[in-house]
Amino acid sequence: MRNFLHSLQERVLLYDGAKGVLLQAHGLKGDEAAESWNLLKPDVVKGVYRQYIEAGSAVIQTNTFPGNAVTLQGHGLAAKVYEINYAGVKLAKEVAGEKTFVAASVGPTGLFFVPVGELTFTQAYQIFQEQLAALAEAGADLVNFETFTDLQELRVAILAAKEKTQLPIIASLTFGPKNSTMAGNPAEVCAIVCEALGVAAVGANCSGGPQSLLVPIKKMSTVATVPLVVKANAGLPETVQGRTIYKETPEQFAAYTKAFVESGVRLIGGCCGTTPAHIRAIKRELEKLQAPPLKTKKRPFIASAYRYFDFSQNPNPTVQKLALKDFFCKANGLNALLDLAQSFDAEGIDYLVLDFTACSDFDVWEFVSNFSFSVRVPVVIKSHQPHVLTEFLKYYPGRAGVILTEAAAAVAEKLVHYGAYVLHEA
Repeated sequence: MRNFLHSLQERVLLYDGAKGVLLQAHGLKGDEAAESWNLLKPDVVKGVYRQYIEAGSAVIQTNTFPGNAVTLQGHGLAAKVYEINYAGVKLAKEVAGEKTFVAASVGPTGLFFVPVGELTFTQAYQIFQEQLAALAEAGADLVNFETFTDLQELRVAILAAKEKTQLPIIASLTFGPKNSTMAGNPAEVCAIVCEALGVAAVGANCSGGPQSLLVPIKKMSTVATVPLVVKANAGLPETVQGRTIYKETPEQFAAYTKAFVESGVRLIGGCCGTTPAHIRAIKRELEKLQAPPLKTKKRPFIASAYRYFDFSQNPNPTVQKLALKDFFCKANGLNALLDLAQSFDAEGIDYLVLDFTACSDFDVWEFVSNFSFSVRVPVVIKSHQPHVLTEFLKYYPGRAGVILTEAAAAVAEKLVHYGAYVLHEA
């Protein structure tokens, strides 16, 4: 772990590329679970890992991306979560040697959180915990959460990794044309929240070709002090004679390497459609480059899932304070609160202060899941109940501020754990 973190600070590390395109060349069919080959055809999987090491990858990723119980259930493999993930790491370790790091690949569940869907924090946590247990016990050097489309789900995954493993964490999301995730999370917000949770690196993967990730990476670089990671596709997929192909050549793909490195990227590789040839092309470009020093000065951010506020840039913020007890004691109080809070977004309010004084007997998950989905304005919270503070911070899919009270001081370690920003006054 120390070697990986030190290496990431010291230089740009070369990641690997796609697994599926190489497995398909060995006969993997479109309706098959690629990760099942960890058990069925281990020599083929090891051969794929080996090709990337020979291409120059300093970090290889396990063939476990969709290895959670939800996605494996679709292939009738939910009972083999542990076996598939454990084997994916063990096969990589067998060929990695001492100079190549093994990153455990973990993708999203594909489910939607309450109130859009039915997924809860606890359910998501248990799903990720199950997969992570196998990956960690098999000896992975780090875990890479990738291709996440919802910051809330990524945040749950990060917490599961922090609380159930000792692995360094890479957090990577996929972005659309507006440089936000499918759930509407801007790239800067994603970087702020993930860094606050203590990840080793944050970045972007998949999406389209490297050009599609250049802006999200540059936006992340304006707020992040941790290293950035990027793994683009080899262009957009096209269907030719019933086959999905990616037409971006290794040279075209690698042409963006310099721009990424200058934006703070310290881990670079390829996603869908990329091959060892693409990785070799990046390697040639990296040999010409010197990585700029990483930023060291952290800025005082808070963020909702949709917006962020920088205290260092605005010493006189526009703030709206809300006493939650005034709403909790009324029928239909939550809806009234949501309507009022949403109106502040249009009024240019920088952040809301949610005062939970005299509020203790309520469902914190239900409140946070509805509030955070509906309200874009960042929040600072105040409470004299430690459990209200910790539960709110656990569930809130952003980086909340916390006003320092005796209750907050009593759970100071939890405030850090959940990435809160502590204020002495609002």
